[in-house]
Amino acid sequence: MIVIVDNGSGAQEISRFLKSKNAVMKPVEALKAKAGGYILSDGDPKNMEANLDILDKSEVPVLGIGAGGLFIGAAYEAEVAPMKFAKTETVLIKKPCPLTLDMKKNFMAAKASNFGFSSVPENFNVIASSKAYEYEILQEAENPFFVVCFNPELGMEGRQILANFEKFVEVWKEYHK
Repeated sequence: MIVIVDNGSGAQEISRFLKSKNAVMKPVEALKAKAGGYILSDGDPKNMEANLDILDKSEVPVLGIGAGGLFIGAAYEAEVAPMKFAKTETVLIKKPCPLTLDMKKNFMAAKASNFGFSSVPENFNVIASSKAYEYEILQEAENPFFVVCFNPELGMEGRQILANFEKFVEVWKEYHK
């Protein structure tokens, strides 16, 4: 089961896109479930401590979307700053990653965030960028943690990210029992 951590924005939409069993839970309740993976939704920065606790204790894949991704970055001391973004962005895939399988090298993504990374530590691989923003998709080097700085639940081609994460969680379960 994939636990969608409801940080205040997009959790129900994410749940509707997933084909596998999933549950939407508040951040303080998420660790109580037996999760095969976590999706940290976009939302309120006040939920950061509960999300950091999930990351600290997680031994399964985690996908952070919007603020959820910023929480992953914060766990590794990435620098977060207020930023202005367009509502849609053309994203360019630079490196292969489980999240970008079967996607075109350039794809359109929707954004709803007002914050982003001004820098990230070297343990983050930059998977995809846009002209306006270098860190659209990141993958942490040692853990199965992924950061998406746009909002795939808002549609466009970014939805494939959710399907690919779902597949990654299934494969992860097979090899990490």
